[in-house]
Amino acid sequence: MTDRRKQSLIAGGLTSSAGIFLSKALGILYVSPFTELVTESNTAYYAYAYSIYDLLLRISLAGLPFAMAALVAKYMVKDDLKTVILIRKLSMSIMSVFGFVSMLIVLIFSKEIATIILTDKMTAETLLRTQNVLMIISLALFVVPLLSSYRGFYQGLKYLKEYAFSQVLEQFSRILFLLGMGFLLVVILKKDAMWAVYFAVLSTSVSALIAIFQFLFLDRKVYRNLKSQAKLQESLPINQKEILIEMFNFSIPFFLMSIFSMGFSISNLFLFNRAMYLVSDNEVQIKLLYSMIMFTTNKLTSIPQVLAPGFSIAIIPYITAAYEKRDMKEVRKYITDAINTVLYLAIPLSLLLYFLSEPIYYVMYGAKNVALGSDVLKVATLIAMTGTISPVVTTIMMSLRMKRNAMTNWIVAFFINMISIVPLIYLFNFYGSILSAALASSYVIFVSLFQVRKTLNIRYAKTVRLLILMFFGMIAFYLVTALFNLMIGDPTRYSRIVMLIILGFGSIASLSAYFVSTYLLHVPQSIFGEQFADRIVRRFKR
Repeated sequence: MTDRRKQSLIAGGLTSSAGIFLSKALGILYVSPFTELVTESNTAYYAYAYSIYDLLLRISLAGLPFAMAALVAKYMVKDDLKTVILIRKLSMSIMSVFGFVSMLIVLIFSKEIATIILTDKMTAETLLRTQNVLMIISLALFVVPLLSSYRGFYQGLKYLKEYAFSQVLEQFSRILFLLGMGFLLVVILKKDAMWAVYFAVLSTSVSALIAIFQFLFLDRKVYRNLKSQAKLQESLPINQKEILIEMFNFSIPFFLMSIFSMGFSISNLFLFNRAMYLVSDNEVQIKLLYSMIMFTTNKLTSIPQVLAPGFSIAIIPYITAAYEKRDMKEVRKYITDAINTVLYLAIPLSLLLYFLSEPIYYVMYGAKNVALGSDVLKVATLIAMTGTISPVVTTIMMSLRMKRNAMTNWIVAFFINMISIVPLIYLFNFYGSILSAALASSYVIFVSLFQVRKTLNIRYAKTVRLLILMFFGMIAFYLVTALFNLMIGDPTRYSRIVMLIILGFGSIASLSAYFVSTYLLHVPQSIFGEQFADRIVRRFKR
């Protein structure tokens, strides 16, 4: 494979990752001021709301946005505009109904759901506050599926710039609303910090409505024109029943994968508090740990994890095209290229969170609970690593028509997570929650790689060799971070702004040590190609 062809897959993955990173970066930036407004202990309520929201949202969407995009693209190629319009109407109707039902379930059973999450050992005030955030987030369960139906439609039409802009618009408006209302209520009007939490939860619905208005404006030009052209079409649309069958054939595998890959969120949502009461009776500490695991450190571990959806987007067209051509040699090369690239980039980004956990946590969330937070972040590095690689290998399997194997792997991983979380928390305290999730993801990674190897007779010798060479880069990385930690000492003796600047220099120095040492060992040249790697080096020299 030439450098140019290799770069096409890698560059596509890096470009997609960069776009997702921008949205993630916006999501991370608001965490520090938001935590200051609501106090760290109250962020648990925010995490409770979004845990149940994430679960029910995936159920209400049921993989339909993906199916909608795929079918719209398919029938646009066939110039069957009447069927395209029918797909939009059916998809939006189904997602709206599912979303409305999910909203009603949370509204009606908010108290029962709150009791399941918290256990009966929690105070009445904690129960009431949890019930309130669940009732507020229920509105988003109706609005967001509607937004997703618009996104799925325009994704299928290949209006990808508008699709990406809607994500940034939604995130930006959400942050502006939650911080603005929080500042008004808590700082100016001196209301209780929980009011900032309530409006932060409400911000999801508000921002989704704003993004919907963007698509309604786009509809005035695009959808109106599409309907005008459809009236000129002489042939009838595809039978509605056939479209529904095709739609659910597309969506069900992705829906099941989505649900079972949520083992970490589901197990923590329903079992974390119960398991923690086996080792502690401190309600405040348990809520704090839950918010750290599911919210604060989760925001930080999402940084390396942007590589997963970015490369998953790039993997699908390249591997699918090569597989359809029955060019197995090219398929194998694409697979190893994707795995090697993700490993090369995910390892230093994850290690950065581990070795610089204390200054990173301090910069993001302040001095309060920094010791505990940095300990949680260190262990959460396992999720940063495994949570980056497991979606990539899963996407590879889906592209190779190994859907049944991929779903089976995630079902087993789901039960590994659910079964192991309580005994691991009992043995290792709150660390057990993270260990359980990492164990489940590791199962998916190794079993999936074995199944791909067996199916394609693929060899991972190059990957193993590069991993050994990356290890030497990790040694250089560790030495620089160790020196950095020794020089700065206690990060809390600096202001957070000053520490942010110092941390920036330390991070660049550590990552540079990793890159330079691996470059001398010819690692990036082997992954990205000689010309691509050398061009990066020349830019640094300038």
